[in-house]
Amino acid sequence: MPEINVTHMVDDADEMIMLSGSRAEHGNDAGRITWNNSTEYGRNRPLLTSDALRDAARDHFAEYGAWSKEEIAAWSEDELQAITCQEVAAAVREMEVADDYDDYVRLCERGTCSGRLYRGDNGRWYFYLGI
Repeated sequence: MPEINVTHMVDDADEMIMLSGSRAEHGNDAGRITWNNSTEYGRNRPLLTSDALRDAARDHFAEYGAWSKEEIAAWSEDELQAITCQEVAAAVREMEVADDYDDYVRLCERGTCSGRLYRGDNGRWYFYLGI
């Protein structure tokens, strides 16, 4: 499975609440608010910049079992980018529980955090498209 460079999202971690926030944070319209924000974010800063990444994202979301392959294939470019932005934003927000990167790695090793977000040797941040 490929990785996506998401350094800009980690750098803007405080803004990720606008892409992946709860009803407690945004009120009863949380789903609509975060979806609309993610759709706009994905249009302006697409994460899936090649057909290979788009295919990998579709495969990734199919693993959830929440949508059929036909449903996923019918998603528009905006929808695919938006749901990917939400997925990454959730992973970035997940890091909030850690004191620092080493603590985050320990939490991932324990299964507390997903571990799909990681810092490369080059200092950039990547999101792993897989479960």
